[in-house]
Amino acid sequence: MVIRRIFTHEGDFILNIQEYQVSIYYYQKSGLLMHFHTELLPEIKQEEKIRVLMVINSNPISLLAKKYLERQGQILVTSTDSGILAIDLIKRDSFDVVMSDYDLLDMDAISFHTKIQELGFKIPFLIFNITDTSRKLLEEFDKNPLPGKDIEPDISIIFNEQSQKILQSVELHRVRNRLEVYSRHLEELVGEQTRQLQIAQRFAVIGEIATMIGHDMRNPLQVITNSHYLLKQKVKSMSPEESGILTKYGILDLFTRINDETHYLNKIVSDLQDYAREISLEKVRLNPANIIDQVLLSLSFPDTIIIHKELDPDIVILIDPILLTRVMKNLIINAIQAMEKGGTLTIKTQPSSDSIRIIISDTGIGIPPGSESRIFDPLFTTKPKGTGLGLSVTKRLIEVHGGSIMLEKTSDKGTTFVVTLPVS
Repeated sequence: MVIRRIFTHEGDFILNIQEYQVSIYYYQKSGLLMHFHTELLPEIKQEEKIRVLMVINSNPISLLAKKYLERQGQILVTSTDSGILAIDLIKRDSFDVVMSDYDLLDMDAISFHTKIQELGFKIPFLIFNITDTSRKLLEEFDKNPLPGKDIEPDISIIFNEQSQKILQSVELHRVRNRLEVYSRHLEELVGEQTRQLQIAQRFAVIGEIATMIGHDMRNPLQVITNSHYLLKQKVKSMSPEESGILTKYGILDLFTRINDETHYLNKIVSDLQDYAREISLEKVRLNPANIIDQVLLSLSFPDTIIIHKELDPDIVILIDPILLTRVMKNLIINAIQAMEKGGTLTIKTQPSSDSIRIIISDTGIGIPPGSESRIFDPLFTTKPKGTGLGLSVTKRLIEVHGGSIMLEKTSDKGTTFVVTLPVS
């Protein structure tokens, strides 16, 4: 994967990464490819010891963490319950990861992390973010740690998850540090930085964020979704007089707002996870028109928007229907949002010998001038409310199928995107 390419008058400097190997090449206009340097990025070897500083305000949980995290022989744990003592340890010794409770004896995790950064230590910082139920389970097990006790497998699962977070954060930290070194090397060769490396660095950050918070956000969101559903069922069983009171005081509108915002948060989590995780394809043969029709039926359109379809009924391609649904939904929702005052949404499918094109056009306000080249960059958005991951995720889901997406045209009269997918 080329993560950096700098164009010069005589040729191109290329930074290439494959697996854990980084290479720098110079590609001359004449076609001559010169190899400058190759180096392996550092992996975590099986025999390597990862040093973890655990800062937990519960001594029983701290002892359990040390016991279970060190069980596999790859992690060494040093424990304390004080942020001040932990900072002193960091000054005197080296650690690969710091894992901290939210609340410590003398400060909170945010203050603790800020102090580490102010001292200039660049160490992966993780939150020991377990649920209250898991924390209670650990404390109960500490009081009665029988080897054959039924809850011991649950204890192992809790610390296995933490162990995976630790190893992933160390690997991401090392890769990002090495990429920064090569970035400076390329700057010495050509005198400027390219956007490709910035995207790679953002990808590493997004992956780290998704690893840390993706799973933890899903659980409370599911509780909110379930509670909202139960409240709706309760309201349906109310008498007209009771539901009238709720309507009078705007309670039903609040229920709708909760539902909308929960869907929005779910989309953020899904985008984070889709952008960061490895994607497995489950392809089937189908006509993309069926997916497009299902997406259109699942969405609500204002009366001011006209939908025009030109879908070939005979096209059959090999594709993952769930991922294609995500792609179509993202592009169609973007088109709807661009037509606040109404307009026409046009969707076409066009076959060729070895691929198909799906064309999505709107008559909205268009993409702001100067932003066209950045719309697929992660975290870039022109919307007041947006994560900047929608089109990045869309592009990744298409490319994992061997396809491509391009912005064909945009102006104040509308925008057209073209998705190209291989037939097989």
